[in-house]
This record gives sequence, C-alpha cells and structure tokens, in this order.
Amino acid sequence: MKITFVISSLSCGGAERVLVSMAQGFINRGHDLTVVTLSAKDEDFYQLPSSCSRIALGLLGSSTNIAQAVKNNVERITVLRRAVESSTPDAVISFLRITNVTAILALLGTKYPLIVTEHNDARVFSYGSLWETLRKLTYPLCDCLVSVSQGVDLGFASLPERQRAVIYNPILVQDTVEADKLPAEVDPERPWLVSMGRLTEQKGFDLLLQAFAQVAPQYPDWQLLILGRGELRSQLLEMKDRLGLGERVVFTGALSNPFAVLKQARLFVMASRNEGFPMAHGEALACGLPVVCTDCPSGPSEMIRHDVDGLLVANQDVDALAAAMISLMSDEPRRQTMAAKAPEVLERFGLDAIVAEWEILINKLLEAKN
Repeated sequence: MKITFVISSLSCGGAERVLVSMAQGFINRGHDLTVVTLSAKDEDFYQLPSSCSRIALGLLGSSTNIAQAVKNNVERITVLRRAVESSTPDAVISFLRITNVTAILALLGTKYPLIVTEHNDARVFSYGSLWETLRKLTYPLCDCLVSVSQGVDLGFASLPERQRAVIYNPILVQDTVEADKLPAEVDPERPWLVSMGRLTEQKGFDLLLQAFAQVAPQYPDWQLLILGRGELRSQLLEMKDRLGLGERVVFTGALSNPFAVLKQARLFVMASRNEGFPMAHGEALACGLPVVCTDCPSGPSEMIRHDVDGLLVANQDVDALAAAMISLMSDEPRRQTMAAKAPEVLERFGLDAIVAEWEILINKLLEAKN
C-alpha cells in the first residue's frame, strides 16, 4: 500500500518518535511511505528512514490577530490537501489533535480513508476551547479515530464504536545511533535515576524534583538525569537550586540517542500528571530498567505490570513517589528481578505486531470505501 503520514513537525516528542518507528515498520513490511509535515525540514529533531518520501511544507508560524490566524489556517488547509493528493495515497494517517483537525478539513471529499490518531487523554488534556470545539465538530467526519490506549479511547466515547479503534504505540529501541555527549556534571561512576520527556506541566518534573529532594539525603551517591527540553526548563532549574539539589540533578537536554543513557541507568522514574501511552516508560522497560511512575488516568497501567517490572503510585502523590523510589533504590535484588522482566514489553508492543494491526484496520477501511 501507499500510506501518507501527516504531522505538524518532527520535533522532539513522543508522538514524533512513534511516527518515525511506524514509518520504519511500514517500510519493513513492503509499503511505500510518505511523511508530510507542516513544518520545514530545518525544524526536525528526528530523522526518517532513508527510503521514506518527505514533503515539508514550512507552514508553521504564529498569528498576530484573528484575521491573520484565519488566513494562515486556510492556507495550511489548501496546501496540505495538494501535498497529500500529490502523494497518491491509499490511506492517510494524521498525528495529534490540532493536525488532525487540519487534516480532516483539508481532505474533505477525497477518496482515501483518513485515520486520525490521539496520543493524549481528552478527559484531562486540552489545547484550549477553540481547538476542542473544532475537534468535536470535525472528528465525526474522519473514517476512524485510533487511540493509543484504552484510557485515551474513553475520552472519545461520543463517537460510535465502529468509528474508533485502539492500537498501542510500538516500542522500538535503536542501538545504531552514536551516544550523545552528556553534560560535564554527569558522573558515570554514580548510580543513575533517569527521567525523560518534554519539560512541561503535564510531565510533572516539578513533582519528581520534590520527591527526589526527599530521597537524596538518604542516597548521596545517586544522581537524577532528566532528559528532554521544553518551556519549563528555567523554572525547573530554579526549583532544583531552591531544593538544594545542585549537581545531584542534571538536565541533559534532548538526546538523539537516549537508549545509551537508559542502558547505563539503574531506575527510571516519571511523575506525569497525565499521559496517553507513554513511550518513555516503554523504552525504559525495553532497555532493562524497572519503572516507578504515577498511575495517571491513561496509559501507565496498561504498560507497567505493578510489582513485576515496575511500581505504580497514586497520581500527583509526591510522598508515595519518593517511597517507591526508595523501595527499589534500597533493594538491589528486587530491582534486578524487575529489570529481568522489563524487556518483555517488546513482546507485548513490538513494532511488527503493531504495524500488522494497522494493516488490518487500513484494509478494513479500504474495503468499506470500495
């Protein structure tokens, strides 16, 4: 088949990483793949497989007023339609809510199935009232909404079941990328806790810093590495200093090869307030790391097997998070037992099996169209 993916950009994020993995999976199974981004190529963080076609539209930008916003979005819709049609796809898959709305409007009346994917829990995660209204108006017009977890799917119960599906994100660990150079404060002789994600309110790094502040005095050798970038970096750095954590916590920035760090760490910790299906958790498990994480409304409990390959704690409970961290930091045999079970995540969410589920869905939609 000829498949076209549509996404805002290939910047550093979980959905973008999922797209790159899925692109490789579709290509591995003999499909022709085109990726259309609203951004320009110079905004890329991730690289696509060499055999993947790419159309970069360079249409992202801010608007100074409502009239300008309307004009810019009409242009995006028009140009996106032409770009997708030029790829002559059998089916189109769109990623993330705002891009989904744009893609639905752009492809109204076209002949190929349009599948939109949701990576966040709509019950707790919003892009603002305007986009939520547009989402409610446009989503009934797509051919299928795919949610990346059962929890995410619950947020779209207003759509009929025949128009919804759940397909988990594939977990893929790449070993071919050269290891990134880490900041000088990172001490390879210390045991590492690692956390990873966009530095946003959603990911709860403020909660993690508070929990680590409780743990740090008891375990002076351990160092917390936080991988990622985002708009809260300066506030989190200030918070780290206010808590007196100093060199005990290092913000590494975004890494092109986080797997090299994950494989050297002892424990992975996340304090997300909400998730969809958290790729960082899955990649940590695949690298043999036990995971301590908040049991937020969607995602973690569908991946982490409590007391088998990780520990789930109450959402936004700093004390519980600190206690769970201590329980594994202080018990190496238990930690090693969980570490041995962790890579089984690849058996449950392997790339080939997930792409096969996508093939079944696309073929079903093509049959319905015909």
